[in-house]
Amino acid sequence: MERLRGTRSAVARRITATHLMAVVCFLLAIVPTALHREDGLHGVNLACGVATVLPVLLAARNLLVAWLLSVLLVLFLPWGYGERTGPELEWGWPWTIGLTVAVGFLLYRVALRQNAVVVVVVLAVTFVATWPRLDDWGDAGLPGALATGAVVLGYAIRWRREADDLRHTEQTRLVALEERTRIARELHDVVSHHMSALVLRADAVQYRLPGLAPEVLAEVDVLQRLARDGLTEMRRMLVVLRDGDGDGTAPPPGLSDVEGLVTRFREAGAEITLRCDATAVPAGVGLSAYRIVQEALSNSGRHAPGGAVAVEITAGDDVLWVDVRNAAATRPALDNDPHRPRHGLAGMAERVRVLGGELTAGRTPGGGFEVVAELPLRGEETG
Repeated sequence: MERLRGTRSAVARRITATHLMAVVCFLLAIVPTALHREDGLHGVNLACGVATVLPVLLAARNLLVAWLLSVLLVLFLPWGYGERTGPELEWGWPWTIGLTVAVGFLLYRVALRQNAVVVVVVLAVTFVATWPRLDDWGDAGLPGALATGAVVLGYAIRWRREADDLRHTEQTRLVALEERTRIARELHDVVSHHMSALVLRADAVQYRLPGLAPEVLAEVDVLQRLARDGLTEMRRMLVVLRDGDGDGTAPPPGLSDVEGLVTRFREAGAEITLRCDATAVPAGVGLSAYRIVQEALSNSGRHAPGGAVAVEITAGDDVLWVDVRNAAATRPALDNDPHRPRHGLAGMAERVRVLGGELTAGRTPGGGFEVVAELPLRGEETG
């Protein structure tokens, strides 16, 4: 839904820019003439002004057809208004300023959207189309320079956008990798905890259950060695994965720690309500739920300060739902840079994806924001 909303916004911006350019071209096609001539506005100039904006309006639907129409106007529109142009005729320029701007706008759009072969062909055809209206071959340099400038501008903006998209994609990928590494560290903490418990229980078997048969004790001894070896290897892996990030002695957080997390945010001035109906869930799921709530509360504090936040955690038969909703901000955002990449959602999505769940996020009708995560329980052992 959020992606569809963003697509609609981009289309709306493009249509608005196109309409604005059409108005500018229309005014530039008729106003200089009206101010320059004694008879002011004339029906011929108005008709030619309307013709000038047609390819600009058509560009939003079919860019190449719009460009082809502009080439025809370059060839034939000067015959339509004849001597009824403004200062352009005195300059030796056979086209109105409005038509010049319209053609430049279309060349810019072509360079922005089409491949190199199409752009070269469009530029060449447009340049050749100006020749029949030129009085001298020495005048060909100016339309050629203007057309080339429009294409170069379009390509420059296109390359910048592609570079920005590539950088954003790479940053998102790095965030996903960092989050995956963090998940691996935390899940290793969980596994290490259970392995430690297994070793302790295996060591206590011969004391808790005296009188076991020798073959049973031998099997328990094998289990003890396997559990100890596994715990040793797990600790070695934790050292590598942590890479200096703590010593791994603190237990990983879970659902039972969400209330404390919310309390800390409340102490910082946030208005938060918490409803948690879930109790025993798998350790990995509880850890992910805690991290999702932590990231969502941090985001609401940065982007919607003063807005009330509601946290709801409910468990079904097979799914744990984590829902964090914040109202619209009542104070200026602490982080309002629109160009800074936002990777909090990417990290949450990666965490949910690892567990095989689903994450949805988007704006609410009241101007707030909502994050909903569905984390599969899958009947795993809970704790």
